[in-house]
Amino acid sequence: MKRLLAAIAALTAALLFLPTTGAATAAASSFPQYDHVFMLVDENHNYQQIIGNPAAPEINALAADYGSATRYTGVGDPSEPNYVAMLGGSTFGISSDDPYFFPGHTVNQPNLMSQLEAAGKTWKGYYQGMPYAGYRGYCFPAKCNGIPDSDTQYVAKHNGVDNFANMQTPAEFAKQNPLSQLSTDLASGQVPNFSYIIPDECNDMHGAPPWCVDSGKPGDVDDNWLVANGDKFVGNTVNQITSSPVWQSGNNAIVVTFDEGNTANDKVVNAVITNHGPRGVQDSTSYNHYSLLASLEDAFGLGCLQNSCGATPMTPLFQTTGSTTRPTLPAPYTPPNNGNDAISPTGSPVKGTGTTLTCPASGWSQVPSPNVGNLDNNLDAVSAASATDAWAVGDYYNSNNPNVLTNQAEHWNGSNWTEYPLPNVGSNENSLLGVSELPTGSTWAVGYYIDADWTQHTLVEHYNGSTWSVVSSQNPGSERNILYGVAALSDNDVWAIGAQQDANGVMHPLTEHYNGSTWSVVPSVDPNGGGSLLYAIKAVSSGSVYAVGQSGAAFPSQALVEHWDGSKWSQLNSPTDSADSLTTLGVTGSDSALSIVGDRENSTAPYTTEVASGAPSSLSLVNSPNNGTGENDLFSATTAADGSTYAAGWYIDPSSGNHETLIEHGVGGQWSIDTTPNPGTGDNGFAGMTAIPGGGLWAVGVTANNGNYSTLIAHHC
Repeated sequence: MKRLLAAIAALTAALLFLPTTGAATAAASSFPQYDHVFMLVDENHNYQQIIGNPAAPEINALAADYGSATRYTGVGDPSEPNYVAMLGGSTFGISSDDPYFFPGHTVNQPNLMSQLEAAGKTWKGYYQGMPYAGYRGYCFPAKCNGIPDSDTQYVAKHNGVDNFANMQTPAEFAKQNPLSQLSTDLASGQVPNFSYIIPDECNDMHGAPPWCVDSGKPGDVDDNWLVANGDKFVGNTVNQITSSPVWQSGNNAIVVTFDEGNTANDKVVNAVITNHGPRGVQDSTSYNHYSLLASLEDAFGLGCLQNSCGATPMTPLFQTTGSTTRPTLPAPYTPPNNGNDAISPTGSPVKGTGTTLTCPASGWSQVPSPNVGNLDNNLDAVSAASATDAWAVGDYYNSNNPNVLTNQAEHWNGSNWTEYPLPNVGSNENSLLGVSELPTGSTWAVGYYIDADWTQHTLVEHYNGSTWSVVSSQNPGSERNILYGVAALSDNDVWAIGAQQDANGVMHPLTEHYNGSTWSVVPSVDPNGGGSLLYAIKAVSSGSVYAVGQSGAAFPSQALVEHWDGSKWSQLNSPTDSADSLTTLGVTGSDSALSIVGDRENSTAPYTTEVASGAPSSLSLVNSPNNGTGENDLFSATTAADGSTYAAGWYIDPSSGNHETLIEHGVGGQWSIDTTPNPGTGDNGFAGMTAIPGGGLWAVGVTANNGNYSTLIAHHC
């Protein structure tokens, strides 16, 4: 009745008054019924940042040629509450991007999907970056929490379906598919009534280091690249749908919208593309996500939910006028080359405070470490040749380019840590994620860089005792390549591991070897033909190397453990759990006793620690503690001089919402939590750790005082 009265009032007003400049024509008294509606959601750009932006010609054309709501806003901040509101009619009190299985983030309420099912109609989700249909993980790649900030391609905070309890069943998860399924369904004509299309974080204008640059200041080169990428994705998707046989029959619409702008109340783009609807309509009515939900409900003859009951449907944009024209979209914008890929020199060192190492009763003490500038400085990995020679590597934000990570390393000489900005390739992102130092002092570091044409490549750097230099490495993946870990047995025998992504967006493990003159790709096991990555490596000898990571095939996924026997890589029997997916992020030990660490995810509670140990061919999960009830992650592991095992990471303190450092110690199969320093009032955490030859340990990561990250280094006697 509310909807009917609103429609009658709108029609009466239209008969009595001429429309104001820029307003759409009056809505009809009844909402047209639709056969198919496709909804595509982009990220974090307001109306002014898109409309009129030369980097977004296709969205601008769609908004001008079809229909556009020129006063449309989100309803919350950050992203997740907006996605939930679009489908459920309320944010339900959600005010963060925490995983859908965190307390307060699963909503036991009806939603658009359950409404459609009750009415005998169908829906499907199509998600770019999702590894397989029915994926229940919070993100993919599953290393979406770490140091430095690890964004991903698919992430559930941009998928409002998962937040509803009645959608968290195997049957409902199975309706969520990788984006490639959309092409198959369009070709077969088996398209659901409602299609929910979510680009990955590199194609929705969000930004996602390490996979692409981060969003920056509106209008700068990095943000324009993200806008152009997202705009091209929209254009390709709209053309794919409108050129399919499905588009020709019945009433069909595509909605392109944004979750929010820079704040919850920012005006954002909302374009409605219809096969038989209006052309060139600019509707200046005030709308928001509840208006869109009301429109979808009306389009399918459904009832209303929560705030959609009182919302004004977007009737002028969905009216069926009989139009059949299909305006041609302009060519997408091609971002210019961002400089060149010349290798920069090593920057000026920043010497830290001299210190004498102490051995407190708690075991761990913070050691002063320097920073470059006052923006984020991250330490990701550490390796030591002796008590007076260690390297830690990572990245920092340069004040001259504050949205682009650049390389750095810190060196310990026995009395102080000194920070060195290392060589960078080109003007886009550079980051070092792994390091391995030989007893001679020769050191290898690996990571990735994004070149001047915005493509991700592997990055290898070498320290020869006096200088750091970039060493050419291989890039077999046609879309992206990254190295997470490195293990040097000698300067003629170095291994690096990571991931490569093919032209279809599918992830595969990557293993590379250096023989003293060149890096080459060595084929590794690719279980299930894709969806797997390697995150950490341990070299025991030239004939025995272990690499670990994640294996993606179905829920729950097993840990991935691979072994090099001197001639080939093979997959070892890996730990599994009937309820949890396992993501392995660290490995240490020997051919007789191996330990792997990481986190466990079951889509019902925060991540918990994963530890497995035993003979390499028969690893089994062991009990490992968790600090409190919040998320716990272990990112790195090492074997101490006494033969015991240590693992480092962080946990979330539910009372503050901050990360705190986490180090666990395993002795004889029993694991306990060490007392560790947390100097910052904001986040604190460890990303890497290493044993010091002769005795002692280093752990490195970040600390913050509710602002930018600074380096954090801790020592254990």
